[in-house]
Amino acid sequence: MKKLLAIIALAAALVALPLSAADSNQRSVTTVGTVNVTIPADSAELNIRLSVTDTTLEISNSHLDEVLAALRTELKSRGIPEKSVVLESRDVTKSWESSYNSRPRTFLGYTSTARVIISIDDISKLNPLITYFGLHEEYGPVYTELRSSKIGEERKAVLASALRLARNKAEVLANEGGAKLGALLNASEEDVRSSYGGSMSNSAVVVPNNGADGNRVISINVSIRATFALE
Repeated sequence: MKKLLAIIALAAALVALPLSAADSNQRSVTTVGTVNVTIPADSAELNIRLSVTDTTLEISNSHLDEVLAALRTELKSRGIPEKSVVLESRDVTKSWESSYNSRPRTFLGYTSTARVIISIDDISKLNPLITYFGLHEEYGPVYTELRSSKIGEERKAVLASALRLARNKAEVLANEGGAKLGALLNASEEDVRSSYGGSMSNSAVVVPNNGADGNRVISINVSIRATFALE
């Protein structure tokens, strides 16, 4: 029985060797297909910081309560419901005048801050709201996350386009080299290099900006590295 198993193992090894040798001798060509498309955003999430400074802790907290109430009232008037507004955090700290020498710092008061997240289902409300925030000093920086109900479907289409582009490039190279392009051997997604020299993850590249018509758009960037056999 042991002798039989040894014969089977030897036969399997003899079969595997030619296959391994064939793989190592497989001619191939590798190309990269990069595609960028923009789609209109249809919703957004705003992350905004509210801040007020007053002489006493009680006044500062009370003032922030008023600012939060005014914010909810303003959002309601713009058709944004209460359930779309979430108070993520709230804090209070002592504020001091900045000093660049050894003299004692001046106490300015108590600064009460709040971080609020606002969900916007209608993208047409976004730009007017950001403008409103910019005109009121109690509202700090506004961080915008654009969203689209079609981003999953669009991303699949972009992935396919990037792979087709990689194959088209490979076919040109194969023809120039007097070979015939064969099957796809391997494909992987890579980070896309931005125009500023950094890299952007391909998982969901969302660039909040204005399109040619002034509307907010989402940029989807995909890069596929593909290896094809040469026959």
